[in-house]
Amino acid sequence: MMEDLSGSAGSPTSAGAQPTVLIPTNRSTYRLVSYGSVIDFEEAMRERTNADLVDVPAYSRRARLRAALTPSDRTFRPVPTPRDKYDFCFFVAMEPSWISSLRYIEGLREKCGRVVVYVFDAWLANADWLRRSRRAWELCDLVYISFPWAVDTYSRHLSCPVEYLPQAARAARFHPSRRERPIDVLSVGRRLAPAHSLILEIAEKHDLFYHYSEAMAQQAVDLTESQQLLARLCQSARSQVCWPVEMTRQDRKGEGSPITVRWFEAAACGSIVFGARPSATDFAEIFPYDDFVVQLDYRRPAEFERTIVSALTDEADWLARQELAQYVRARHSWEARCDTIMGSADKRPGSDSSRASRAATSVAPADAP
Repeated sequence: MMEDLSGSAGSPTSAGAQPTVLIPTNRSTYRLVSYGSVIDFEEAMRERTNADLVDVPAYSRRARLRAALTPSDRTFRPVPTPRDKYDFCFFVAMEPSWISSLRYIEGLREKCGRVVVYVFDAWLANADWLRRSRRAWELCDLVYISFPWAVDTYSRHLSCPVEYLPQAARAARFHPSRRERPIDVLSVGRRLAPAHSLILEIAEKHDLFYHYSEAMAQQAVDLTESQQLLARLCQSARSQVCWPVEMTRQDRKGEGSPITVRWFEAAACGSIVFGARPSATDFAEIFPYDDFVVQLDYRRPAEFERTIVSALTDEADWLARQELAQYVRARHSWEARCDTIMGSADKRPGSDSSRASRAATSVAPADAP
């Protein structure tokens, strides 16, 4: 049974001045810890607008088949909304396959002035979903993606504008204010195996508290609580380890080097960042501190050790990172990304005939692919 998420957000005294926003969410279905950033983005928009959060089915072929074989299964029936009119709909998708969830919202195009979508993992290897879910994409007026090199491909397949908008961190969760930092080195999520082994040895030798993920693709009991715990860990860490995707995922090597949320979360907490810089061309612009990433080379174990021990005692660097944290929290938070999206009001849906065409696409969940 789906979680009831139909409650509104927004201050009653300022609701009249706030845009009304419909936020479809899959949060009652997905449990991967990495999807906590989706919740952070949704909540940032919810708090800055007069919003309704509505749970929608998460698409999967297995779930569709199960529903088709079970007449009493109401999972893929049309989803009603609390209101009849919204300024816009805002949907956060971890990957392009999630877009099909929009087709289950009853009268989406008639109710929403605009439909705006943000896609985290816009890997070109998954670009086939732009064709397979063509009718769902036709509902959109504006699509943001977090991989700049994928904009051309998305633009060729979609009829609406496609823009690059970097990932971010939740300023309300990730901050540098915590003075007590009992964790010496924190490694969350993807790891580089030889580097991890060296850090384990160094931690043992120098009596450092090294906190690291123990499993891959972890599932959370509660994603919101999981994200709260992650933020507390990041706030409590003197240093954090981050590696570019292409170094830890060989299957992604050669496609591009995204700036993922881990970089933003580590920066926002003012932690020392160990690892290697992504090759993304805008990395230095987003994090304008030359020494933001303390480079580690596991092929030189002695230098690797000296680098970690020395960085953990560098007071001047610590002060510079506090300044960087405030910069990132102001410019590159999910709250700031929401302001960018709300500022897209001049990107209008198009002609009446275009809107009518989109409206005709918005229901028919019984045969939605």
